[in-house]
Amino acid sequence: MSHSQVIHRFVEFINSADAAIGNEVIHESAEFHIPFDNKPLKGASGYLEMLGGMRGAFPDIQWSVEQIISEGDKVVLRSKTRGTQTGPFMGFPPSGKTFEIVGMNLFTFSEGKIVEEQALPDLFGILVQIGAVQVPL
Repeated sequence: MSHSQVIHRFVEFINSADAAIGNEVIHESAEFHIPFDNKPLKGASGYLEMLGGMRGAFPDIQWSVEQIISEGDKVVLRSKTRGTQTGPFMGFPPSGKTFEIVGMNLFTFSEGKIVEEQALPDLFGILVQIGAVQVPL
């Protein structure tokens, strides 16, 4: 599988939370660096824990691939994420509002699997769109 195909499969994993797909594309010692935790998540199981938290707030959350750039063992993914807040998120109560953001992720590969990800989702965009943060215009 090419790196691009692995990324598409990874997006299938995060949309479905299917651990079998995660284990197929994620190395068991992979580290995922996310902006709301200073220690990396480990392997597919660590990523599933974070996804569980997101699904608790946004049960219909879905990601889509917008662009993939690949060079050597590095891949950049530009994605869109959409969802509706029906549960608490980062201490903010459910709003019933939907959001759509763009995120950027840098992946590192080894032996055809993801071994590291640096995630840069637009958390501020989510907070504004669900009404948790007001932006003066």
